[in-house]
Amino acid sequence: MRNYRYLAADEQTIVQIRLHWVVIARLVLGTAAILVGVLALSIYSRAHGTGAGFLLTLLWWVALAAVVRLLWRLLDWHRTNLLITSSRMIKVSGIISLRVQSIPLSKITDISYTLDPNGRVLGYGKFAMETEGDHASELEKIDHVPRPDRFYLLLCNSIFGGSPEPAAGD
Repeated sequence: MRNYRYLAADEQTIVQIRLHWVVIARLVLGTAAILVGVLALSIYSRAHGTGAGFLLTLLWWVALAAVVRLLWRLLDWHRTNLLITSSRMIKVSGIISLRVQSIPLSKITDISYTLDPNGRVLGYGKFAMETEGDHASELEKIDHVPRPDRFYLLLCNSIFGGSPEPAAGD
């Protein structure tokens, strides 16, 4: 992704991430289950000679719709990026309508993240940030951030300075 389009003249990109793959895992498994089910029904119908031609055609159209939905969501996931720059956190998302959201790092006063059991096993976390002022931003809560320990250290270093560097293996 060409992130330079969203940067001010003196901004530098520190890190750019995509949300964890678990965001789309349930949809991938659901689509696979639909395809396997329709394929099994088609094989069964052909082997036993049942006259369910219209029903099978309808089921294949449903399977096609599920695949198109999966491809759309995969493209949306692929195009959603989170950037930490030298002065802002930016989230860019959307396929047809592009949406760019940002929070100045200077407005973030507190950062916390949680790891549920699945997140601990699969390597993602949920971030919550408090900002100055009474406004509420969608960027104040970010789910499914991959490698949350590394992201936390990079974000802390960008905001507060002086945090330790992430380990080389992270």
